[in-house]
Amino acid sequence: MAAVGSTATLILLFQSWITAHGPDGKVASNAFGRLEITTNYLNVWSHAKPKTPPVTGLWAILASAAIIIALCAIVLNIRLRTEILARLATFSLACAALFVILCLIYLNGKGAELKAMTSRTYDLGGHLGQILNWATGRGKLVIPGTGTSNYSSAGLTHWGYLAVVTSLGSTMAAIAQWLVVRRAADDPVRLSWRMPIVFSRAPSNHDTTT
Repeated sequence: MAAVGSTATLILLFQSWITAHGPDGKVASNAFGRLEITTNYLNVWSHAKPKTPPVTGLWAILASAAIIIALCAIVLNIRLRTEILARLATFSLACAALFVILCLIYLNGKGAELKAMTSRTYDLGGHLGQILNWATGRGKLVIPGTGTSNYSSAGLTHWGYLAVVTSLGSTMAAIAQWLVVRRAADDPVRLSWRMPIVFSRAPSNHDTTT
């Protein structure tokens, strides 16, 4: 179970963990900080162009390294059954779960910067971009008091939460297995409930004469 959960967590690290939507496009980032950006070029003539925020994948790299170490330890422990490998697998999975949680918290803190990339500016360049976008049929012209419009928004996806669940589940499975094996090794040898009973009979007269 720990091996399956760790493999699932490793795969989930490559999915989109946070997305931002706005008038100027969409931005998505995975746990490694790889950005997928689409834009309508509303702010291409603007003096205050939104900057691409630096999103690091340090926590995801550390989580991947811990998962790989744990998987190697689990595979070897299936064959060798040693206390050191069991402890290594448990410790690595616990570190991986911690790194995954920290990665989710870190990306959540980048939501405001990612949201700013999809918003439009309100200087002359931003207004010209909006007018051209409306003229080409890819948007609507916003006139004060005549309509409604959605602001930019950013939020975590379900992939990040699912990775936290799988990483914590893998850690709990490894801890449970380690405790079961440790308890079995520490318990004394128990006597069987069915004790063998040996009957002896007295020698008969025939046996003594012979």
